[in-house]
Amino acid sequence: MTGTTIRRGDVMKSRSGELQNRHDGTFAWKTAVAAGLNLPGLRGLWTMGSFDENGDQYDLSGQGRTLSYNGNPTYSNDGLIPYLALDGTGDYLNRADEAGLDTLGTETYIAAAQRGLTLGGWFRFDRLTAAEFLIGKGTVITATSSYWLLFRGDIAGDPIRFQVSDGAAVDTVDLNLTTAPTTATWTFVCGRYDPSTEIKVWASQGTLESNTNAVGIPAALNNSGADFTIGAPSGAAGNLLDGQVGLCFLSTMLLSNTIVSAFYHHTRALYGI
Repeated sequence: MTGTTIRRGDVMKSRSGELQNRHDGTFAWKTAVAAGLNLPGLRGLWTMGSFDENGDQYDLSGQGRTLSYNGNPTYSNDGLIPYLALDGTGDYLNRADEAGLDTLGTETYIAAAQRGLTLGGWFRFDRLTAAEFLIGKGTVITATSSYWLLFRGDIAGDPIRFQVSDGAAVDTVDLNLTTAPTTATWTFVCGRYDPSTEIKVWASQGTLESNTNAVGIPAALNNSGADFTIGAPSGAAGNLLDGQVGLCFLSTMLLSNTIVSAFYHHTRALYGI
């Protein structure tokens, strides 16, 4: 006797804006860039699929924020996934400081309720015992930075960390995933700054988890002169990423929980999650 699967239409419909109707890598492959391009406040979208003859990574947002190639990382693909492989010893992407990367959270051309910053991407780690810079505009340990995401493999529980600075102090939020990151699996990582309210970090290797810090959050971020980088802090002085990077984004707005969740769910099948 053949079994019957019953799906409640009202439940499926209520979640259609958050969860795609097909969990299929090919389906996600053709929608991932579109999802990234439609992120509100987008300042840069780097898929690791478009690069020039120098290895420089093109920004697909249309705002021309090309990231410069440093070291000897290699572009490749894992099935349908384009990625850049970094070896942790000099490999990273960077762009010099410019106004479009200096989100403060006080921009009056953005509605007050949506002011803030959100950034993230997909990462895969080749070592699980070091502090590694993922993406942002900072130098990791100083207050002369702005915003950045880290993988802290050197700390028990392997937390994903999001930090922001107002130029005088650094605020931190950590997330210890229920299932610790592994070298074989892609990890979605995202950080969000809500001025004077909270900072939040999301991560997933299968289940999207999050954590917040609402204590002493600054009213504005530091307008630092640090480079925007992927795979290393500004200046590349230690804490370089040994792993792979794909589909990174930067938004100059506070993206809602729904938008972050939707972006994750619409791209995760591509990354085997």
